[in-house]
Amino acid sequence: MRFTNLAPVLAFGAIASGVPASAQEHLNFIACPVAQDTGERSDVCFFVRHEGIRYGVSSPPDWGNPQLGHKLLVEGVVSDDEQECGGVKIEGRASVMPELSPECDEIAPATPEILALELGRRPDITEAQRAMILANPSASLQIVRLPALPVPEVALGRTETIYFPFERDRASSPDAMVMLELARLAGATPGAAVSIRAYRGATLLDTGEILAEREDMARQRGEKIADILAGLGAPANAITLEIFDAASEPDGHADWQGRRVELRVSQPSAGQAKAPRRGGS
Repeated sequence: MRFTNLAPVLAFGAIASGVPASAQEHLNFIACPVAQDTGERSDVCFFVRHEGIRYGVSSPPDWGNPQLGHKLLVEGVVSDDEQECGGVKIEGRASVMPELSPECDEIAPATPEILALELGRRPDITEAQRAMILANPSASLQIVRLPALPVPEVALGRTETIYFPFERDRASSPDAMVMLELARLAGATPGAAVSIRAYRGATLLDTGEILAEREDMARQRGEKIADILAGLGAPANAITLEIFDAASEPDGHADWQGRRVELRVSQPSAGQAKAPRRGGS
């Protein structure tokens, strides 16, 4: 991770202390997440404080929920939807920073105002199930069968994009399903070519600083995805990998989209040469 000072650059999405940002305003900042106790009938939620304003935060599937002991990179736009965790909702991404931050240890106690929000119950527990568990605690030790993820549609010649948290190479469960279907498509298509293009990202923070991923992140992501696709059945000699080590130029608007890998399965024309699997640019 690397910061670059951009003092002459105006911060995007900056807001005055205590004054909420307007809807659709872009915000990009790093803060300690606060765990909000929501009472015994619901899970904790997380919020952050930025410029004196409370913002609720959540993450896409498998990106990793906010956690104490680590700061959070928040990137998104202010939503005019209902509040989240008692704060203004942000539509975008929240990445758990890799470095330990012991100072991020705050747990906010439940208050009558928080309890009145009815933030939700613990998942997959109905009133009937709750009563059954209270009567027989061993009933809570049953196997939980989660609903199957929908099978994504993939097609020859179409680019699929996978996005990543900051300085992480783990894809979400929905993205893993996309990779599985692409591997199946490649295996079932004679002469198929699998193209992987891997990128590293950078984010323009509200302070005017640029937060860039370390220089090897694109290669780390690309090689991991290539190995996963080969392990899932895509012909190893059909896979080509391009690495883009230069971080994308951030502007404070959806900069998280620079942290990506693009995948494409195609059927080359007769006589088309294949590039080597490992490459860079």
